[in-house]
Amino acid sequence: MKMKTFLILIILTFISCKQGFKENIQKKEILPVCRVLIKDHDLLLICGDKKIIYKDLIINEMSVSTNLINDAKGNFSLLYELNASTTKTKEKYDFIYSENWLALVYKEIIKFGKDGITLNRLYLDNFDILNKSYEDLQSLGSNLSEEFRKNNITSFIYNSKNILFAKIIHKSSPEDVFINYPNLEKAPLIIDNVEVANNQAYSLEQKGAVINSKYLLTAIISQYPNRIVAYINLADVDWKLGDKENAKKNYSLYLSQMKSQKKDLSKIPQRVYDRIK
Repeated sequence: MKMKTFLILIILTFISCKQGFKENIQKKEILPVCRVLIKDHDLLLICGDKKIIYKDLIINEMSVSTNLINDAKGNFSLLYELNASTTKTKEKYDFIYSENWLALVYKEIIKFGKDGITLNRLYLDNFDILNKSYEDLQSLGSNLSEEFRKNNITSFIYNSKNILFAKIIHKSSPEDVFINYPNLEKAPLIIDNVEVANNQAYSLEQKGAVINSKYLLTAIISQYPNRIVAYINLADVDWKLGDKENAKKNYSLYLSQMKSQKKDLSKIPQRVYDRIK
């Protein structure tokens, strides 16, 4: 009799736990899925029932057209094509977004004319896109120098303070570069100012643009393998991307570099030790 009562209690407990688990699953908060779309002249960020409208960013006229390019999760671009003059222009704006915000990561502008082609990329650190129009976007980087080339086509890359820190040299002809843009051939990023490049990568990681940050940091480590801080920055980026295997590898390399270069080990953040376990 006691055994029968005991078994009944076990069964009732199991049923209760199962029901409780099911209720917890049902009550678990489901984060809204965000998406970006265009409507008339406006850009819309929609997350669940929440909608944020960025007005007057979409231009479709005789001389200007706008395309929305959806990329990886949480990233998208706006590509403007301007055909009003003999010099043809494309402007690409890369954004990241989340439930409550949208941030401009960089602007890239390419111009093609009789003298060749010029390309500039400008990273932005603090540019509030809300209540900004297309004219506001156009003004960004307007003071950067334009170097038209027919050979050794080069993309010049600047930080938010207009400091040149890297470049990309393209092998294609000016015509092919312009026609195929933004789908260009893969070419290495050449770092000219490693300190500025590293600071820009860190800034990108802090604002959540981790894919862009990793792009810069990978190039830095490839060309400047003794740049200690780049290893921990890349490890932090990999950790945020969920690539814990590579994160642990880069944390270990950071720790090894700190020791081999006889740096102050007391400055090593605790997360390094915690995450390489």
